[in-house]
Amino acid sequence: MRIYLTDEDGAGEPVKSKRTSNWGKIAVLVTLGISVLEPGVFKSQPAESCPVGETIRPLSFYEDRSSTDEILFNYAWRNKSLEIFTGAVKISTVVQDDMPDPNTHPEAWSNFTRFHNHLEKSFPLVHSRLRLEKVNVFGLLYTWEGSDPNLKPLLLTAHQDVVPVLEPTLKDWKYPPFSGHFDGERIWGRGSSDDKSLLIADLAAVEKLLSEGFQPKRTIVLSFGFDEERGGEFGAKSLAGVLNERYGEDSFYALVDEGVGTVEIVDDRAITVVAIGEKGSINLEISLTTPGGHSSVPPPHTNIGLVSKLISYIEDHPFKASLGPGNPVLYYLQCLAEHTNVFDEQLKKHIFKAGYDTKSNAEVVKYLSEDPVTSSSVKTTQAIDIINGGIKSNALPEFVSFVINHRINVESSVNETIEQVLSDIKVLSKEYNLGILLNDEEILPKTENGYFVLNAGEGLEPAKVSPREGEVWTKFSGSIKHIVEDYIHPDLEKPSVVAGTLMTGNTDTRYYWPLTDNIYRFMFSTTELVKTHIHSVNEYTTLDDHLFIQLFVYEFIQSVNE
Repeated sequence: MRIYLTDEDGAGEPVKSKRTSNWGKIAVLVTLGISVLEPGVFKSQPAESCPVGETIRPLSFYEDRSSTDEILFNYAWRNKSLEIFTGAVKISTVVQDDMPDPNTHPEAWSNFTRFHNHLEKSFPLVHSRLRLEKVNVFGLLYTWEGSDPNLKPLLLTAHQDVVPVLEPTLKDWKYPPFSGHFDGERIWGRGSSDDKSLLIADLAAVEKLLSEGFQPKRTIVLSFGFDEERGGEFGAKSLAGVLNERYGEDSFYALVDEGVGTVEIVDDRAITVVAIGEKGSINLEISLTTPGGHSSVPPPHTNIGLVSKLISYIEDHPFKASLGPGNPVLYYLQCLAEHTNVFDEQLKKHIFKAGYDTKSNAEVVKYLSEDPVTSSSVKTTQAIDIINGGIKSNALPEFVSFVINHRINVESSVNETIEQVLSDIKVLSKEYNLGILLNDEEILPKTENGYFVLNAGEGLEPAKVSPREGEVWTKFSGSIKHIVEDYIHPDLEKPSVVAGTLMTGNTDTRYYWPLTDNIYRFMFSTTELVKTHIHSVNEYTTLDDHLFIQLFVYEFIQSVNE
């Protein structure tokens, strides 16, 4: 498809859809592993096949598609969308990990007031006709009441905040990180991809529907947190609490939040990925306390030396790779195997049998483990990210600590992760006669040589995998197919496929789990997410992708009301 970009003077150069059959690129979106059970067999049945599915278009599209065409092709709409989106990127809604409570220190969040003013100015109908509640000062909760209270509401979520920009990296940015620069194709800046594109698109879609006199039967709720990048404790957690109290558990039709949504062309077929789950996560802090002394009379291994040995042991003994039935990654692989030729015939057979045959499962795990990216999809990962210790060159260090970030396999758990790390510590403790505390619990008694402390916080369990069948999935995936087949790649003869996979990162959806099982982490992207430099230097998205998200939300809201 060719879409003409616009600048202040009108149309720019046309952009052609990019195609690739490189499995390595798609593999970036494969993100999880699950455990094998008894030898030769799994307790679950083989994963279901990957049906092409129905393309769902709202009745209004059949009657008159000029309104949908306007979102992509009308110069005035495109330029207005560009103005609003770049204006949002220009407002630095950065959050740090140590942000204070917004109730007692609202001044630390003052840029969010500027951001709210920008939204109010940009979307006047939304702010005059929907009910807006500000939850915990800066959380935004919009409610568009439907005419039928018997229908479960639709929940659209996003977050207002962005990660910081490190000052030493400013020189490496192609354009200033809060300039919202548009080069005729791409919008550059922190938050352009994560996550202001989705938030602005949600509001733009609702604004357009309001302007056309649309009245939903099903209530539409928009919930925008303001500290997702630091865990969502102030924002989404408070917003979800309000919704849970107001509507109750299992009260929403579906939730659509940020996530993967890359559209790739593989063997002349468009494959769109949707995250239907997330890995769990936990940060484990390990410290070692040992006697001090003068560095002129050192022991065989100083505190730092012992900690280094432990770190090496932990990295040399990673979590085992595994892949089991029901795993979204296996489902994704089976979609590729069924609808493309990226795998040879033997590997295809193994992929189809991997859900119930241990030999085939082992072959698929072996295949995924050969690549560092896909390897992370079949095991709990561990990354030593922080280390502190030592205060003076001639003083033996008495206290050293380090932090391990884990992304937890869906069929594993926080407790299993802690147990493996604790087991690793025991190996070193026994060899060097050191005690161990797990939080405040004594595992091995302290000794004159010292002791380890493993501090384990609450952690986040892996998310429940969302359904990939049934009425909600059919309408959701069918709406995606509609945008892909009618607008992004209308030139392809083969019907597109929507394939579920799993995110390695985490989102605000954790707080909304009780509200619905139908949680889909999705936003259209015709560019690989890793190439948009999320959380990195030169973050960007394209204007077309932003408009594709608008178009999807606009059509999906109508479809769920029919």
